[in-house]
Amino acid sequence: MTATVRRDALLAALASVGLLALLIAERAVDTLTAPAAIASGVAVALLVEAAFLRSPTVARLWTRPAVQLGSTAGLLAVGLAGYALAGPLVVAALSWGLVTYFALLCVLLASGRRRATE
Repeated sequence: MTATVRRDALLAALASVGLLALLIAERAVDTLTAPAAIASGVAVALLVEAAFLRSPTVARLWTRPAVQLGSTAGLLAVGLAGYALAGPLVVAALSWGLVTYFALLCVLLASGRRRATE
């Protein structure tokens, strides 16, 4: 695993902890079982990963630490704003998106293939 992938996974893990902490603090963990949160989170994550596979430019940009850090901050900002405007379903969907990312990363690592962003 390259430094870029490690950094990406670490930032995703930190974002996951932040989102889960918000759901716990607001006593909204049960929204993680909402079908809409699961479906939308998984779908958006798959679309994002498809963009990486289809566009070498997008994949290359993702290797920049500032882009990874900014994207993590943006995801957390969307989670907070989404929670304030629409409730915990947004946070749950973002959480499922990150779960999907980790599942894809596990498949990638188990297969021994290299990610497009490496």
